Parts: sequence; structure tokens; C-alpha cells
Amino acid sequence: MNGLSRRDLLRCSAVAGLAGTIPLAAAQTALAEQGEQLLVVMWGAAWIDVCRKIAEAYVAKTGDKIAWELHAGGAMAIVAKIKPIWPRVNYNLISGWDPVFRAMIKEDWVVPVNLDEMPALKDIPPIFFQRNAKGELMTAPLSTSGAFWGYRSDLVDQPIESVEQLLDSRFKGKIAVPFPVNLTGLLILTLAMQRGGDERNIEPGWQFLKELATRGQIGRVFNNNSEFIDSMSSGETSVSFFNLGAWTQVRKRFPVRLLNRLKDNKGFLFNEGLTVIKNDDPKKVAAAKKFANHFATPEICEQYNWPLGEGPTNPKSKANPEIADSLYRPDELAQYAYIADFEYMSSQVDAWAKRWEQEIAPLIRRG
Repeated sequence: MNGLSRRDLLRCSAVAGLAGTIPLAAAQTALAEQGEQLLVVMWGAAWIDVCRKIAEAYVAKTGDKIAWELHAGGAMAIVAKIKPIWPRVNYNLISGWDPVFRAMIKEDWVVPVNLDEMPALKDIPPIFFQRNAKGELMTAPLSTSGAFWGYRSDLVDQPIESVEQLLDSRFKGKIAVPFPVNLTGLLILTLAMQRGGDERNIEPGWQFLKELATRGQIGRVFNNNSEFIDSMSSGETSVSFFNLGAWTQVRKRFPVRLLNRLKDNKGFLFNEGLTVIKNDDPKKVAAAKKFANHFATPEICEQYNWPLGEGPTNPKSKANPEIADSLYRPDELAQYAYIADFEYMSSQVDAWAKRWEQEIAPLIRRG
């Protein structure tokens, strides 16, 4: 999804923290007789299911022990969680997307990746990597994805051709929106761009949000993939703006139309993957790089992305044909795609989250 966001930061993110450690082999214990004990932060829902399957075979082969801890709230919440306790953290790898990576690189928490140590990364196009000020590669990109408006076509009786139509009375209480820290505020940006704004002219987005909230259009504010999937799958809401991977989970069970080729709005592109966190133990760092490299190999990158509905970054991997309509052809990028200034937006999300609580949340409660 992105980023981006996104994801210290805000009351909501700080409260969210990280929840639900899911061990594949007893987490937070002493090192096993063989291999290293790694703690990896990953998204829930389909993401953790896929990762557990991949890790089972990896653990059997290497002897490393992998434990998972799930993002709660937006992925950027991990930044707010780590900052007050750094460097006393136990994380070895963190899943994220471009804005989260930019924030962690800025804090100097991330280890550069070495292509000789991680040969699978040699296949990945250079444009997909995040770099530090020295130009060093700082991430292991696994997925190329995006964030789009969309809707369940079995619950919406007439096609949506413009974001402006979301103000129609037929969508009262039927729109699900991410809390601003999610996707680094892309929700506000997409609404701002609808009214002629951009990242640095965000006011039109706030005005559009106020109209949606005042009219009672917003039926759910969600914080993560699982909450989005639950709301859309239950039929509580039928229209939303979120990342491609989460949309793909919904469309496995229900007909979904993504509004990624609108004439008056853009889709947002970004990359997701893993980053290696600094550690005083070089064996931990080496094991984390080895595990991340495993995910980037052609077979595993394909295995990881197919059920998630995202595009693999490794060009030797095949993309799931079911998401072909969600991906842009090269000749469509200029017309439909937009790459946001995530670094600037990351500097704004704290203020945007506070403004949301002051100006938008009360309107939603009244609506």
C-alpha cells in the first residue's frame, strides 16, 4: 500500500503499538542450540498466513527460529513505538512500505543491505529501493503496490465514475476510510487532488472530508488491513480507499471494482518489503539479512505476492494474473498513476492526525 505511512506520531499510533506476538518457535527465549532467534514485525490477515508457511520450510532448513509480531494500527505506528526506547529493541526485521522506511532511515535504525550478502536483490530494479544519504540500499523490496478508491459492485447499484459522487445520499454510512496516519495521509491527498490541491496544498482535502463527515457518509474509520477487510466483507461498508493487497483479499470473495483509472483522480503507487534493524550482535544482523534475501528470491517472492494480490518486485517472479487489471501498463502511468512525496507527508501526519481528532472525528460521531 503504500505509504509511506505513515505509518512522535500521534495519540492513536502510540496507543496502537504492536499487538499479538505469534511465535513459530518460542519467541523472546534464549538462542537455540542451532541458528539465531529473530523477531520479525509483519502485518496480520493474509500476510502473516503467507509468511508463516514460508518460514516453516526456512526454519527446517536453516535452524533459525522466527517469531512474528503483528502491526497494530498503521505500519507507521512502529516508529512511534521504537523511538522512545531506542536502542533497546528486540526487532530484527520490520515489514513496511516507503514512508515507514524513510522514517526509520532518518532515525538511523536501519542497516544497509549488501548485494553480495543478499544476491537475490541484484535482480530487483534499482528504482524500487529506498536509499540513505550516502546512496546505500536500505531495504529489501518485495512488493509493488498501490492505493485506490474502490467499491463492492454487488452492494452499489450504479457505477461510481467520480470521487465527487461519494457525496450522494446513497452512500450515507457506507464509506470506510483509513485514519490519517494510515497510508501517510493518502486519503486526505486523494481528496485534495480531487479539488485541485496536492501535498502542500492539502486544504481542499480537509474541506472534502468535512463534507463527507457532515453528511454522514463515513460509516467506519479503520486502522489496519484486518479492520478494512472485515468491514468490507461484512457489508457494513461498500466503498473505501485503501491498499491493493487489502482490496485483493476482499475481491477473493466478493465482486470489487477498483477506481484506478478515473479521469479526475489518480492511483498512488509505492513499494513494500523488509528492512534490517541495527543490532550489536553481528550474527543477528547476518541472519536477518539471510531471511530477507530468502523472501526476495524469485520463487519465494512469487509465493509471497500471489495470495496477497500484489506485484512481485523480482522480475524473475510471475505476477498473479488476477491482479492484472489493477496494475498499470507503462503507457498508462502518466495518465493514471501518482507517486506522492511521502517524505514530506511523513513530516505532516502528526499534525494531520491531531486535526482529524479536532475537526473530523466530532462530525463523524454526530453524523
